[in-house]
Amino acid sequence: MNKYKYIRHITLGVVCFFFIFNACKQKPGGSVIADNDIPGICIADTIIYPVVIKNPDSLDLWTEQCLSQLERRQFVDQLFDAVYNHKAKAFSYFDHEELSTSDIKAIEKQEDFSRDKVAKLQFWETWHFDEQQLVMTKKVHAVLLAYEFLTEDGELRGYKAAFYVKMN
Repeated sequence: MNKYKYIRHITLGVVCFFFIFNACKQKPGGSVIADNDIPGICIADTIIYPVVIKNPDSLDLWTEQCLSQLERRQFVDQLFDAVYNHKAKAFSYFDHEELSTSDIKAIEKQEDFSRDKVAKLQFWETWHFDEQQLVMTKKVHAVLLAYEFLTEDGELRGYKAAFYVKMN
């Protein structure tokens, strides 16, 4: 009886070692990705960064040039339309609670808000890099809309978070 018990323990140990060994295999520089059939390695799993989409300084020609191909108003309108048409869900930046369409309408009615003031976005993304093809793929998980917060003199004081939209 002891012989069979010993063989079971050895077999169990070999199986566990096999699973642990295979689970720990990774390519250097990131984890091997298998989800969504995106080739390459994951080099940033949920990276968060801001992007200015409205030039706060008309004399800043470099920023003006960088934004010259952006359809800012169209993109902002499309995000609002997606929320209003229940194609996307909006969330509060502060408590991450889902916002209703009436919540979004209330934001739009605020005295300091207008879609024209949406000047900054914040992206939550996953980045993948395929070193064989030299292709970088970015998957956007969410986009936050932030609008200009101005002084009484109309100078930019900063940005206020309106809400974020989760992408499919």
